[in-house]
Amino acid sequence: MTRSTASPPFIARLLIVGSGIMSLANSFTVPFLAVFLRRELGLAPSTVGFIVGSSVFFSVFAGFVGGSLSDILGRARLLLFSLLGVIASFIGFYFSHHVLAVFACNAAMSMSAASFSPVGKAMLSDVLPDHKRVKWFSHQYLALNIGFAVGPLIGGFAGLSGGRTAFLVSAAVYACYLTLLGLSLLLNRGARAAGGAGAAPDTERFGAVTRGLLGSARVVATDRLLLCFIVAGLLLEAVHGRISTLLAQHLAIGFDNGTTILGYLLTTNAVTVVGFQMLASRFASKREPVTSITIGGLLLFGGMVGFAASAEPWQFVVSMVVFSVGETFIIPSEFAIIDRIAPENGRGSYFGAQTFTQLGGFVGPSAGGLLLAGAGGTAMFLGVGSFALVSVGIYLLVRRRIPVPAAPRGTDKEETHEPA
Repeated sequence: MTRSTASPPFIARLLIVGSGIMSLANSFTVPFLAVFLRRELGLAPSTVGFIVGSSVFFSVFAGFVGGSLSDILGRARLLLFSLLGVIASFIGFYFSHHVLAVFACNAAMSMSAASFSPVGKAMLSDVLPDHKRVKWFSHQYLALNIGFAVGPLIGGFAGLSGGRTAFLVSAAVYACYLTLLGLSLLLNRGARAAGGAGAAPDTERFGAVTRGLLGSARVVATDRLLLCFIVAGLLLEAVHGRISTLLAQHLAIGFDNGTTILGYLLTTNAVTVVGFQMLASRFASKREPVTSITIGGLLLFGGMVGFAASAEPWQFVVSMVVFSVGETFIIPSEFAIIDRIAPENGRGSYFGAQTFTQLGGFVGPSAGGLLLAGAGGTAMFLGVGSFALVSVGIYLLVRRRIPVPAAPRGTDKEETHEPA
């Protein structure tokens, strides 16, 4: 379906800017959550690991439910409720002094943030013409990385890292964005109506929501193409989602200055992603998403081979550049593929289902840890890196089944064709 370029661009810009604002606010707290739990509450490392690690499971569940609910109730109210949930969670963290309270706040924050993400992407698709979506998904990914790149520096400079005050600051930043987004949606009727109409009478609302969620789950579970992309995305996530964990374990065992090298590598990753994202976006916008993912997957594998062969810090840095460039090709293109295969009235459910790929953040470190313990760092990097090759193979096998969006107005290609 071709959309007019008159679709409300301000809402799209606000969602992109909001991604950067939220990642900036998150970076004051989320990276230092373990420090807060140890220093402020005196929790044991195993308890800290359980609380932090449980986030991925709450996120996966809430991502799908939130995306599906946005198809039923409308995008706007889900976005606003999600922001309210994050704000309440940050305030709850500030007042928490017991492990159960912290666990509840962490679960609520994970679910609220995870439900916002797919709904925001679905709204971007709702308000943008087909041929511009890859570009704007890239902008969103860039905004997220900029926020996480500068946030820890600002937090550290302001003395917020690991302290209770950081939660209040983050809550205030989110509250400002909630106010701005709420007013914008109130004034923008088209964006406010995106997704489900949410027009069912209150007496029928519960039944409509229940039937809608069950229907969304049934559709997603029976769409083999979507399931293929979830598996492929999970494998890619297993490679790049927790690369810092794999590197930290390897460097801690084999290098005296491993912590210093890891710091260089994380900085290299952030700088490369931010610096290369626009070039990758222009490249991806002119080509099929599978082409970009294939290039990105091969670069990820090349970076992992480089890590396996590296013996000097500069070799790790070069490998990280290759790895990071691959990452910039993958993320926006994955969203573009989900956008293409999603039905018009089920886009939120499909973007929500994509959150299941986050389980790769558990698969990668788990498989890597087993390989590291049994066969060493070289086997770990090569073994986990091979997931990227398997993922690329899946994408290439099913690429002909991905619909091609209608060309923008003013061209001769208004019909949808199967890719060659």
